[in-house]
Amino acid sequence: MDDDPFSGLGLRPVELADRAVLTSCFDTLTEPLSDYTFSQLYTWRNSLRILWKMIRGHLCVFANGTGDLTLLMPPIGDTNGGPVLAEAFEVMDAYNARRGVLDRSRVEYVSEELLARFNGPGLSTQPMGADYIYDVNRMIDLAGGDLASKRQAKNRFMRNYTYRVEPYDAQVHREGCISLLDTWKIHQDAQHLEEPNASAVKRSKESIATALCLDTAQELGLRGMVVYVREGDAPAETGVLPNEAFGSTGASPSREVIRAFTFGEYLGRDQSSITIEKTDLEVKGLAQFIFSEFCRLNWSDRLLVNVGDDWGLESLAWTKQSYRPVKLLKKYTLRKVPVSVSGPESFHPEVPAVTSRATNVLPPIHEPMIRRARKEDVPVTVEMEQSTFTAFALKKRQLQYHLQRDSSIFLVAEQAERVVGNGIALLRNHKGCISGRIYSLVVRSDCRGQRIGAKMLAALLAELQLREVKRVYLEVEESNCPALLLYERSGFKRIGTLPHYYGPNKHGVHMMCDASIVQPAAAARR
Repeated sequence: MDDDPFSGLGLRPVELADRAVLTSCFDTLTEPLSDYTFSQLYTWRNSLRILWKMIRGHLCVFANGTGDLTLLMPPIGDTNGGPVLAEAFEVMDAYNARRGVLDRSRVEYVSEELLARFNGPGLSTQPMGADYIYDVNRMIDLAGGDLASKRQAKNRFMRNYTYRVEPYDAQVHREGCISLLDTWKIHQDAQHLEEPNASAVKRSKESIATALCLDTAQELGLRGMVVYVREGDAPAETGVLPNEAFGSTGASPSREVIRAFTFGEYLGRDQSSITIEKTDLEVKGLAQFIFSEFCRLNWSDRLLVNVGDDWGLESLAWTKQSYRPVKLLKKYTLRKVPVSVSGPESFHPEVPAVTSRATNVLPPIHEPMIRRARKEDVPVTVEMEQSTFTAFALKKRQLQYHLQRDSSIFLVAEQAERVVGNGIALLRNHKGCISGRIYSLVVRSDCRGQRIGAKMLAALLAELQLREVKRVYLEVEESNCPALLLYERSGFKRIGTLPHYYGPNKHGVHMMCDASIVQPAAAARR
């Protein structure tokens, strides 16, 4: 890899010292998206590898989070942006051509305001979701029959728990928030079995961005709030105000725990923006309470509150729709219209994470043995995850978690006394029906082509059958043809397309098999 892959392109990382310059550009917009703020660029700078440069007086923000180089938003400036956009495409094309991914140059997160400036001949437009916008006063009061369930949940929390609200202070609250963040991610990965695996990748990126926000919220000008909850249910009706229950000194009692935190900022001329919200979902009604209370304490002087998009996740979209948005701020992707050309550049897809890459490989000397993972296997599985998935690999703590969970099936493939692969399946009891999900399947790069992945998949399916699982789900990148073939041979069928789930322009395929009729052992014999 290049020592400086951006050498000669004039790109620079986002630093705190850049805040004034970048913010002055965003301030020129009438109706900005939630993505158009300095705090968003800074907190996501590591997860998405964000860089920027000024081109002819226009702010151009680039991202390198998926290996290619894209423009994270259209050029922002007051003059004619057409030549600026053309020059920005030259920057992307120069980088992407060297890596054989010239077709991935694109502009993402294009608002309708900016689309009007750039949409024209030579560019194609594709929808990319939308920001959800709510009436602030309605979010504070949660009034009306359509928000009755939210209001009731909030009120139940206030009755049944002893709690305290504080403005965020990094020195006081950071460690408690980090602990909640770690727990949130583990539980989300375990609970959302039927969602695409790429959603776990997005949660991993979001965790990195959230941790940086916790460190730099004050420097970024963000408003933050934490909610302490006394461990164990408080009496349903104590007749005591929450702060009185904690005492007037502000000292934290021994059983006080941070169970929720949130951050936000002003956005444009009439919006506020909730950039982060994390809650312990075991505390019923806390999510409704913190959202409403944060709006009351911080955003009552604004007409609207923007909570961002839904990442294309059905469950998140349902939740955001249930708060009754007053409007949606649509987002788009811009690409150059393809032109037929010939030349030395070619597209080289990434090596699939789990496949046999050849069918004429000699049989292995040692037949792999599939067995239960043990504590001593964790270090080598961490290494395999990191070498295969780079920034999105399962971490040591997550693997240890799945090793101990009854709802996780964690297997390894051992060959010649060496662990050469690992697989994890998850179980979920949903509405009386047990479903499963193939969560991770990894084979060492020097051991592929030996059907180890097929044997691992067969063993996971057999284990799921023993637990009376009815349906098994998984996700795979659309371009990963060998993996798709493996899954189809094992009884999986395509049930949906997942646009951009593995990164911009890296689409996924959602697959499912009926575990009651599939014969997983056949996969290992092929």
